[in-house]
Amino acid sequence: MDASRRSFFRNLAGALPASWLAMQSKLAAATAGTEDYWRVVKKQFPLSEGLIYLNAANVCPASRPVLDRHQEFMRDFQMDPSFQNRLKYDKHQESLRAKLAKHLGGVDVDEIAITRNTSEGANIVVNGIDLKAGDEIAITTHNHPSSNDSWKVRARRDKLVIKEAPVPIPPRSKQELLDSVAAQITPKTRVLIVTHLTSTTGNRYPIKEIGELARKHNLWFHLDGAQTFGAFDIKLRDYGCDSFAGSAHKWFMGPLEAGVLWVRKERHPELWPSIVTAGWADNLKGARKFEVYGQRDNPRIVAFEAAVDFIDMIGMPAVEARLQQLSTRLKEQLVSVPGVKMKTPMDWKLSGGVVKFQVAGKNTTELYNALYANHRVALAQTPSGESEGLRFSPHIYNSMEEMDQAARIIRGMA
Repeated sequence: MDASRRSFFRNLAGALPASWLAMQSKLAAATAGTEDYWRVVKKQFPLSEGLIYLNAANVCPASRPVLDRHQEFMRDFQMDPSFQNRLKYDKHQESLRAKLAKHLGGVDVDEIAITRNTSEGANIVVNGIDLKAGDEIAITTHNHPSSNDSWKVRARRDKLVIKEAPVPIPPRSKQELLDSVAAQITPKTRVLIVTHLTSTTGNRYPIKEIGELARKHNLWFHLDGAQTFGAFDIKLRDYGCDSFAGSAHKWFMGPLEAGVLWVRKERHPELWPSIVTAGWADNLKGARKFEVYGQRDNPRIVAFEAAVDFIDMIGMPAVEARLQQLSTRLKEQLVSVPGVKMKTPMDWKLSGGVVKFQVAGKNTTELYNALYANHRVALAQTPSGESEGLRFSPHIYNSMEEMDQAARIIRGMA
């Protein structure tokens, strides 16, 4: 373990459950980046023996250290839900805010709102921007429904115009993706929404170039980070976006119903809060005015903070490199299986941890059901349409052996 990680644990020591200290000791004894190291990481997760869990794009298990932290504060809350005892959660919320700001590339702490998931963050933006009839909103066909259907509902209400960029499957280049988005922009376009990495086929969009495009046309550029928050080493200042949303329960391996919304401070005056209740005030500092929802699940905030600690202890560059190893291994094996059609780009620069493929001549839903029932492989599927196929999405709790095993099972079924 390098000096920065030793320092990390020294700073946390004294208030942590034993599981954190045990993990520190075991990781210190392993060489970072080796299979032994990742086996230690895998053991931190309470996944059932024999289950090959390949569905990080939907929901991830939380590690035992994060679960221990969550349970500790859940017990504390229920034992004494007094105002006095709950005061400590204000400090945890601000500590979490600071850690998220650092994690997202060193953005301003006052630009961070703590939400309940990516969808909520997206909808705060959807419903908070002032627009008039005839204004155009540019989206892509493979954006998540929280970034597409929500805008379509608002478009019906306010007579806005939605322009959809088609998504090539798979794309041949970054330029092809960029050109598809650029073609939707007109002098009437006011907002651009792009998913960093699509959950449908695992396309990675060229965000820096799209950010430059948005700046050129003075657009509000919202970035959906559901499939990259906790998977990529994100540097929001480099992307040129105005807002970003992510969830704790996917690649971040944190609690359910916890998320982050980042809004560039220059844009704060242009965004109305979606919910106003007790605790809201005009003078709330920065993005805090977007996170006043009434009573929150306070222990969940501590669990989210613990998830940041867990992932930062390993280091986002190491996490991203491991995802590249796992997904590349999986794609290289699957593409050699007769009848398998890859819908995710093979090039890591155009993809991420989402691996989508279809098996010719086989019913996708039947394969999906058989993989879990007969082989205990947990995954996702798209049963029909242009994105039809099976979706594997491995994470750091998976092993290279599991990638090989999953590919062998597909070969046998194909």
